[in-house]
Amino acid sequence: MVGPVEDDVQLGLDAIAPMPGGRALALGWVRAPEVQGAALVVQAAGPCPIEHATFHPRPDLAAAQDSPPAHGFALLLAGLPAEGRLVLQAGDRRAEQPLQAEGDLAALLAARPMQAGFALLQDCAASPTLHPLLAQGPRPFGLLADWIARLIPARGKVVEDAPGLEEAETLTSLAGEVMVVVRGSAAFAREALLEAVPLGLLPDATTGRTEAVALPLLDWQAVALPQALIGYGRIDPAWLDRLAVLDLVLQVQPWGEEAHWLRCRPRAATVPDLLDAVCRTTPFAEPSEAAGAAALAQLRLLLARREAAFGPLLTLLAAQRPAPDAGGHLPRLGLILAADDPVAARLFQVTATEFEGRCDRLLVMGDAAEAVAEAFARRGRLPVLVGAEAVQALREAAGRAGVLAVEAPRFAEAVARGRPAEAFSQPLGPADLARLLALHGAAGCEAALSDTLARLLRLQRLRAGEPAFLPVQRGWSSPHAAELVNAHLARLWTSGQAEMAHG
Repeated sequence: MVGPVEDDVQLGLDAIAPMPGGRALALGWVRAPEVQGAALVVQAAGPCPIEHATFHPRPDLAAAQDSPPAHGFALLLAGLPAEGRLVLQAGDRRAEQPLQAEGDLAALLAARPMQAGFALLQDCAASPTLHPLLAQGPRPFGLLADWIARLIPARGKVVEDAPGLEEAETLTSLAGEVMVVVRGSAAFAREALLEAVPLGLLPDATTGRTEAVALPLLDWQAVALPQALIGYGRIDPAWLDRLAVLDLVLQVQPWGEEAHWLRCRPRAATVPDLLDAVCRTTPFAEPSEAAGAAALAQLRLLLARREAAFGPLLTLLAAQRPAPDAGGHLPRLGLILAADDPVAARLFQVTATEFEGRCDRLLVMGDAAEAVAEAFARRGRLPVLVGAEAVQALREAAGRAGVLAVEAPRFAEAVARGRPAEAFSQPLGPADLARLLALHGAAGCEAALSDTLARLLRLQRLRAGEPAFLPVQRGWSSPHAAELVNAHLARLWTSGQAEMAHG
């Protein structure tokens, strides 16, 4: 540090270490009057810009009376010059340090204030240049491993060791939505804050290792209700299939400056379940009429956001028409849905030719998918995919190829009637397949894709007078929530139907 302790322009450098790609990470702190426009620069023989800078309060560094508060920093430098110096310039005064400090960066990051580590994790999610922080060294989560170990784990929904917090319910949908509901033992302050960063482990098929990634959270909004803090945002749904583990790191400030940092494992949820979480009141206090009204008001806002996000795409897909030369051509991609009964594998052993004559490749989904696939694999005439590989193949085909979708129970009924060909009477074109997947993610009523397919096929064969959408029957938090969510799902399911009918 340069300058006496009572000086209000100070610079400290705790540690600096090389990073992949020739970069370097520097940790330290500064103290300078904000009105003087203080700036940090690197002075060296050649150019060495600061590519990223994060600042956070350092209340642990005491200051003389009337001195400006200290702020910690994390700097990502373009390089590590042999004789470079870090300079703090504040008006006509300056402080400087040689870029030679050494230290255990992981330990230093863990020892810093928790809000500093959370800010750095947010920056890792937002900036690819900081990704090496989570990959540096042999441990998962890299240089942030020790800091992450300090997070309070939420076991299921229950939160321990965080006074005032009772539950942290976290959910994800197939569309990449993230819902967070934090419930407390008492009403939260109106100015309460809730922030979140998705944190995942990504398997590397080449090395066999897992790579830690902090993911961007799009359109995040959080509100404080009388009974809960509610946050909602989206991540790219493509991540959900690739990740071996997905956690959410939460920063919760329920009252004033007090904060808690939690690590939660979100639960995969259907769209109705995810939306209903907004109105699930805390079991630790008697819900009031005002709390219920506030939750319903927030649910209405969330439904409007979802319709603005997903409605245009669903309308566009519903309006697509088959290509002029596609008539009469069956898709060459087969899909067996709801293959849940291992006994059904025997049925497919004797009816395999029905699929082999219609498909070049077959996808099987359901609890007994492996057993059903084995019936085809033994014949060796049709490549078969199951599990995550089948889902990925279906997504890759969306918009480019059609699919011959067959529900296993319906196929069994058609075979029993002696008319198996009837099960193949409703092939889905490329746009239909894209719409199926979009509907399942944005408005799926059950976890199984077969339920979404059944609803889509029903829409395509509707007769006059039949309701276009069958409401979801399940245990809702309130009748009002059920009405709002079912009406919202109906609007998404029928997006573009009028245009289709009159097109």
